[in-house]
Amino acid sequence: FIASFCFLGTALAKDTDVELTGWPYQVDVVRENLGRFASQSGLSATFNPFPSNEYHTKMVASFTSGTNFDVVYVRDSFLAEWASAGWIVPITGLPGVDDYMADLPQGIIEQMSFEGEVYGLPYYSGNSVFVYNQRLLKKAGINSPPKTWDELTKQASTLKQKGVVRYPIVIGLAANENSILRNLEIISAGFGGRFFNDKLEPVFHQKNSGVKKALAWIADGISKGVINRASISQGDGEIDKFLRSGTAAFTIVTDYEMKVLNDPKKSDEAGNIKNALVPGSADAVSGTIGYVRLYSITSEADKAKAWKLVQFLGGKDATGAYYVPKRWALEFGLGFSPAPLYKDAAVRNSISGWINPDILQEQAKYGINRAYRFVPYFSDWEADAWSEFQEIINGADMDSSLDKLAKNWNELKAEY
Repeated sequence: FIASFCFLGTALAKDTDVELTGWPYQVDVVRENLGRFASQSGLSATFNPFPSNEYHTKMVASFTSGTNFDVVYVRDSFLAEWASAGWIVPITGLPGVDDYMADLPQGIIEQMSFEGEVYGLPYYSGNSVFVYNQRLLKKAGINSPPKTWDELTKQASTLKQKGVVRYPIVIGLAANENSILRNLEIISAGFGGRFFNDKLEPVFHQKNSGVKKALAWIADGISKGVINRASISQGDGEIDKFLRSGTAAFTIVTDYEMKVLNDPKKSDEAGNIKNALVPGSADAVSGTIGYVRLYSITSEADKAKAWKLVQFLGGKDATGAYYVPKRWALEFGLGFSPAPLYKDAAVRNSISGWINPDILQEQAKYGINRAYRFVPYFSDWEADAWSEFQEIINGADMDSSLDKLAKNWNELKAEY
């Protein structure tokens, strides 16, 4: 009772207009930004972060006990849980929302949405990108990157046959949440396929599906020795070393990883690593998956005041500029999505040294809808799927394995 009374007293004694919480990345910069917000809006604002490794746990506890926070950082993987519980509220219909949505690619909007409602504006965001080593391609007499997955196989075979690099392609195919399924989603999209339809029914097991084509392409590449078999054990953040050392010529990475790949202090191939559209096929130009961290308004907030802060942080400040997103991009290399920033001279000059901003913006147009990742049983299904996909790549019967995964999905869906 005493603890509850103290918490209530704290809530009643709230002496700031808008309270923000998140993880403690560049806390001083966040507070500097809030100072600018206060001077422009006349509203006071504070930032009280939770440790990154405890953020989800502490936020859930805070929500269930009655949070003081008005605006919160949200990972896209938390969105469905927090939105369905009513802890955060949609921004649909608020002043200026439609204008902000017009500046964002559809794939990012979908990543910020739950059941058709948008729940915030981006803190930072981006996409997975296809990268290649221009120096190695030129050494093999190849003048431009591949546009299709089949062309990629041919280019990789040329690199191998000419002795330029032994295993030209490396892909993160480890059995974890940031590797094999994510890359299969991307490659399958390039073959015109997807895992589930709009009704969240599995289609990956159907005849001639894009997923089957993607798995067959990977298995064929490994058997030919153009895809490094070590890919099976490589996860997100681990494949960079192959590109940095020049022992691979092609891979898929998250866009911000290109900054490390082209950093002379960290990469032997700095300046040689370029981005191109993720390859496609006769059925699709390209495909990618987006990521987003967003600012959302809590159900306990004064919505009008909180929306002013969300706009300042993820949208425009009082001068009409994307001030905070631009600052994150310039000073820390964080990804962004608002279209005007791709045309901003300072931003372009800042990132052009390690990534092509025009290709990056073009890639965002091919982001796929991954609404199935927000259902409560997805994580259970996914954990079983990782090893099944690896077994298919290693020679297991594709049809029976995918039929099994489709059955697992339908059973989990029925349980929920």
